[in-house]
Amino acid sequence: MPNLKELLKNKLKKEELNLVPSSFDVVGDIIILDLDKKLKKHQKLISKTLLEVHKNIKVIVKKKGTHYGKYRLQKYKIIGGERRKETIHKESNVKIKLNIQTCYFSPRSGTERLRIASLVKPNEKILVMFSGVSPLSLVISKNSKAGEIYDVELNKKACKYAKENLKLNKISNIELFCSDV
Repeated sequence: MPNLKELLKNKLKKEELNLVPSSFDVVGDIIILDLDKKLKKHQKLISKTLLEVHKNIKVIVKKKGTHYGKYRLQKYKIIGGERRKETIHKESNVKIKLNIQTCYFSPRSGTERLRIASLVKPNEKILVMFSGVSPLSLVISKNSKAGEIYDVELNKKACKYAKENLKLNKISNIELFCSDV
Protein backbone atom coordinates (compact mmCIF):
# COMPACT_ATOMS: atom_id res chain seq x y z
CA MET A 1 0.00 0.00 0.00
CA PRO A 2 1.41 3.43 -0.91
CA ASN A 3 2.15 5.85 1.90
CA LEU A 4 0.42 9.21 2.32
CA LYS A 5 3.16 11.19 0.55
CA GLU A 6 2.96 8.90 -2.48
CA LEU A 7 -0.84 9.25 -2.58
CA LEU A 8 -0.58 13.06 -2.53
CA LYS A 9 2.43 13.51 -4.85
CA ASN A 10 0.36 14.77 -7.81
CA LYS A 11 -1.90 16.92 -5.63
CA LEU A 12 0.57 18.98 -3.58
CA LYS A 13 3.63 21.09 -4.36
CA LYS A 14 6.99 19.53 -3.53
CA GLU A 15 7.61 21.81 -0.53
CA GLU A 16 4.12 20.99 0.82
CA LEU A 17 4.66 17.28 0.24
CA ASN A 18 7.82 17.46 2.37
CA LEU A 19 5.63 18.64 5.30
CA VAL A 20 3.21 15.69 5.07
CA PRO A 21 3.75 13.38 8.07
CA SER A 22 5.30 10.01 7.29
CA SER A 23 3.46 8.33 10.18
CA PHE A 24 0.44 8.77 12.41
CA ASP A 25 -1.20 7.15 15.42
CA VAL A 26 -4.31 5.00 15.13
CA VAL A 27 -6.58 4.70 18.16
CA GLY A 28 -9.53 2.46 17.37
CA ASP A 29 -11.03 3.89 14.20
CA ILE A 30 -9.42 7.33 14.63
CA ILE A 31 -6.26 8.54 12.89
CA ILE A 32 -4.32 11.18 14.83
CA LEU A 33 -2.15 13.43 12.68
CA ASP A 34 0.55 15.87 13.69
CA LEU A 35 0.04 18.31 10.80
CA ASP A 36 2.24 21.27 10.04
CA LYS A 37 0.31 24.59 10.13
CA LYS A 38 1.42 25.24 6.55
CA LEU A 39 -0.78 22.32 5.44
CA LYS A 40 -3.99 23.82 6.90
CA LYS A 41 -5.50 24.55 3.46
CA HIS A 42 -4.89 20.90 2.46
CA GLN A 43 -6.18 19.16 5.59
CA LYS A 44 -9.51 18.21 3.93
CA LEU A 45 -7.64 16.65 1.00
CA ILE A 46 -5.31 14.81 3.38
CA SER A 47 -8.18 13.48 5.52
CA LYS A 48 -10.23 12.49 2.46
CA THR A 49 -7.24 10.58 1.07
CA LEU A 50 -6.70 8.74 4.37
CA LEU A 51 -10.40 7.83 4.64
CA GLU A 52 -10.39 6.46 1.09
CA VAL A 53 -7.33 4.27 1.69
CA HIS A 54 -8.04 3.09 5.25
CA LYS A 55 -11.56 1.65 5.14
CA ASN A 56 -11.52 0.80 8.87
CA ILE A 57 -10.94 4.48 9.80
CA LYS A 58 -13.98 6.69 10.48
CA VAL A 59 -12.43 9.85 12.01
CA ILE A 60 -9.35 11.95 11.22
CA VAL A 61 -8.11 14.43 13.83
CA LYS A 62 -5.11 16.70 14.05
CA LYS A 63 -3.21 17.55 17.20
CA LYS A 64 -3.60 21.07 18.58
CA GLY A 65 -0.61 21.91 20.75
CA THR A 66 1.09 19.53 23.16
CA HIS A 67 -0.01 17.51 26.19
CA TYR A 68 -1.12 19.72 29.06
CA GLY A 69 -2.31 19.57 32.66
CA LYS A 70 -2.09 16.96 35.39
CA TYR A 71 -3.97 14.41 33.25
CA ARG A 72 -1.56 14.85 30.28
CA LEU A 73 -4.42 15.51 27.88
CA GLN A 74 -4.14 16.51 24.24
CA LYS A 75 -6.47 18.79 22.26
CA TYR A 76 -7.61 17.58 18.85
CA LYS A 77 -9.55 19.07 15.97
CA ILE A 78 -11.65 16.83 13.74
CA ILE A 79 -10.66 17.41 10.11
CA GLY A 80 -12.47 14.53 8.42
CA GLY A 81 -14.99 11.75 8.83
CA GLU A 82 -17.45 11.37 11.68
CA ARG A 83 -17.75 14.11 14.30
CA ARG A 84 -16.67 12.22 17.44
CA LYS A 85 -13.62 11.56 19.60
CA GLU A 86 -14.80 8.39 21.33
CA THR A 87 -13.67 5.02 20.02
CA ILE A 88 -12.92 1.42 20.93
CA HIS A 89 -9.27 0.47 20.50
CA LYS A 90 -8.38 -3.21 20.17
CA GLU A 91 -5.03 -4.65 21.22
CA SER A 92 -3.72 -7.86 22.80
CA ASN A 93 -7.14 -9.53 23.18
CA VAL A 94 -8.80 -6.52 24.84
CA LYS A 95 -11.14 -3.72 23.84
CA ILE A 96 -10.38 -0.29 25.26
CA LYS A 97 -13.15 2.30 25.06
CA LEU A 98 -12.07 5.92 25.51
CA ASN A 99 -12.42 9.50 24.41
CA ILE A 100 -9.06 10.68 23.01
CA GLN A 101 -9.79 14.27 24.12
CA THR A 102 -10.60 13.53 27.79
CA CYS A 103 -8.36 10.54 28.58
CA TYR A 104 -4.65 10.00 28.11
CA PHE A 105 -3.87 6.95 25.97
CA SER A 106 -0.94 5.99 23.77
CA PRO A 107 -1.28 3.19 21.23
CA ARG A 108 2.51 3.24 20.96
CA SER A 109 2.74 1.58 24.39
CA GLY A 110 0.82 -1.52 23.25
CA THR A 111 3.93 -3.68 22.80
CA GLU A 112 5.23 -2.62 26.21
CA ARG A 113 1.91 -3.46 27.87
CA LEU A 114 2.05 -6.97 26.40
CA ARG A 115 5.72 -7.34 27.43
CA ILE A 116 4.88 -6.42 31.02
CA ALA A 117 1.95 -8.88 31.02
CA SER A 118 4.37 -11.64 29.97
CA LEU A 119 6.42 -11.00 33.14
CA VAL A 120 3.50 -11.48 35.52
CA LYS A 121 3.66 -14.64 37.62
CA PRO A 122 0.57 -16.78 38.38
CA ASN A 123 -1.62 -15.26 41.13
CA GLU A 124 0.69 -12.24 41.43
CA LYS A 125 -0.95 -9.10 42.86
CA ILE A 126 -0.46 -5.99 40.74
CA LEU A 127 -0.74 -2.27 41.51
CA VAL A 128 -1.07 0.06 38.52
CA MET A 129 -0.72 3.72 39.43
CA PHE A 130 -1.92 6.40 36.99
CA SER A 131 -3.95 3.66 35.30
CA GLY A 132 -6.05 5.85 32.98
CA VAL A 133 -8.73 3.84 31.17
CA SER A 134 -6.96 0.66 32.41
CA PRO A 135 -5.15 -0.50 29.26
CA LEU A 136 -2.23 -2.04 31.16
CA SER A 137 -4.43 -3.85 33.67
CA LEU A 138 -6.75 -5.13 30.93
CA VAL A 139 -3.82 -6.52 28.95
CA ILE A 140 -2.33 -8.11 32.08
CA SER A 141 -5.66 -9.64 33.06
CA LYS A 142 -6.34 -11.13 29.61
CA ASN A 143 -2.78 -12.25 28.84
CA SER A 144 -1.50 -13.62 32.15
CA LYS A 145 -2.65 -15.55 35.19
CA ALA A 146 -2.44 -12.54 37.49
CA GLY A 147 -4.26 -12.55 40.79
CA GLU A 148 -5.79 -9.28 41.93
CA ILE A 149 -5.01 -6.10 40.00
CA TYR A 150 -5.48 -2.68 41.61
CA ASP A 151 -5.83 0.44 39.46
CA VAL A 152 -5.49 3.97 40.80
CA GLU A 153 -6.47 6.93 38.59
CA LEU A 154 -7.26 10.57 39.37
CA ASN A 155 -9.06 11.56 36.12
CA LYS A 156 -12.77 10.93 36.76
CA LYS A 157 -13.54 10.64 33.04
CA ALA A 158 -10.81 8.00 32.62
CA CYS A 159 -12.24 6.16 35.66
CA LYS A 160 -15.66 6.10 34.00
CA TYR A 161 -14.17 4.51 30.89
CA ALA A 162 -12.13 2.06 32.99
CA LYS A 163 -15.37 0.82 34.60
CA GLU A 164 -16.93 0.41 31.15
CA ASN A 165 -13.83 -1.44 29.94
CA LEU A 166 -14.07 -3.99 32.75
CA LYS A 167 -17.63 -4.80 31.65
CA LEU A 168 -16.76 -4.70 27.95
CA ASN A 169 -13.99 -7.27 28.50
CA LYS A 170 -15.84 -9.31 31.17
CA ILE A 171 -13.01 -8.89 33.66
CA SER A 172 -13.47 -9.40 37.40
CA ASN A 173 -9.96 -9.41 38.89
CA ILE A 174 -9.37 -5.62 38.57
CA GLU A 175 -10.38 -3.26 41.36
CA LEU A 176 -10.60 0.44 40.42
CA PHE A 177 -9.80 3.34 42.73
CA CYS A 178 -10.68 6.77 41.39
CA SER A 179 -8.27 8.59 43.65
CA ASP A 180 -4.88 10.27 43.94
CA VAL A 181 -1.85 8.05 44.46
